[in-house]
Amino acid sequence: MKKELIYNRIKIVLVVGLFLLTLWTSLRPCFVLAEDMTEEEAEQKLQESIKEQLDSMDFWGLEQIINSLDKNQKEIFGGSGFLDRVKKLLNGEYNSSNIFSAIMYLLMGEITSFLPVLATVIGIATLCSLLSSLQFNNTNKGTGNVIYFACYGAVILSVSVTVFYLVTLTRNTVIAMQTQINLIFPIILGVLTAIGGTASAAVYQPMVSVLSLVVSQLMVNIVLPLFIFGYIFNIIGNLSPTIKLKKFTSFTSTLSKWLIGIIFTVFTAFMSIQGITASIHDGVSIKTAKYAISHYIPIIGGYLSDGFNLIMAGSVLIKNAVGVAGLFLLASTILAPLMKIIVLILTLKLTAAILEPLAYEGFSNFVGEAAKCLSMLIVIILSVAFMYFIMLLLVVCTGNFIWG
Repeated sequence: MKKELIYNRIKIVLVVGLFLLTLWTSLRPCFVLAEDMTEEEAEQKLQESIKEQLDSMDFWGLEQIINSLDKNQKEIFGGSGFLDRVKKLLNGEYNSSNIFSAIMYLLMGEITSFLPVLATVIGIATLCSLLSSLQFNNTNKGTGNVIYFACYGAVILSVSVTVFYLVTLTRNTVIAMQTQINLIFPIILGVLTAIGGTASAAVYQPMVSVLSLVVSQLMVNIVLPLFIFGYIFNIIGNLSPTIKLKKFTSFTSTLSKWLIGIIFTVFTAFMSIQGITASIHDGVSIKTAKYAISHYIPIIGGYLSDGFNLIMAGSVLIKNAVGVAGLFLLASTILAPLMKIIVLILTLKLTAAILEPLAYEGFSNFVGEAAKCLSMLIVIILSVAFMYFIMLLLVVCTGNFIWG
């Protein structure tokens, strides 16, 4: 009986010794970092850890998006590739001067590109007024109506080509943002899991995928068609003073705004509450683990805890840099479409102001209402961009809160 007891105790001692040896072998780098290395050596080790983690990440999809950008968009992004931008951010490089110069160049280019639309519409409307005034003192009203409808159709065609180009551009921009969300968030959530945010990652993973897809599909399949209906009502409503459809145009605009407001109120509230709750859980778990390492592992517990913090600091820096690079990519994606829409709105408003004393009232009303309708495209792009920004902000701040 005594021999069996002694034998069991020897086995327990061997198992505990083997466990402590394994623990020492795996965590010895942290102990060395905390105890033996100088500040310069620790900084070098941190940079090596960051490099190893970056090399293990897959940025291929994001690199393809960067390659598809034009020169000005790449300057706004601030790097030749996504990984290149992340490394610059880790080194503290922002290059804001290049960003502002690229934005100004884009703005000037859009202004010149829409000047032909202004000249065409003004020219057609002025020609219509001149031809109508030459119809033998308005004795031939039928010919005057034909001239009016022909010129009005030409104005509609000139404006509508540009408007529907911007509708397509808005749709592609929303889809591009959805693609970026699908590519960048798995990377950030992977890093979040590595630093101990397992509960947060488990909450964000389904929410980011489902909510972002739902919101983008609602924008593309419901809000954009409502904009098109409103624009068509504007065209028909200005064909003749007897056709009154302004209330339908106002209805579609109001319905779109209410839908967007409800969607993003629910989205922001749900994401914020779930994310904050999960981050609190992860923060308590991490602090408990660090306390256990520091107080229950004799002699080296404090060194292991400090060294572990140093190793994990690299992951936190990568997470933040990837998040900021994602915001730069978002800006480079939406700035060009937004500038196109804003410049066209201003161009149409200026055109409507010039047409008011020169041409029939229907021309200026149609152009002015078209400019007003276009503001909905700005709302759609900014709404999806706001969703993108809120999700990035929550995930990045969650990781900072956990290790804060």
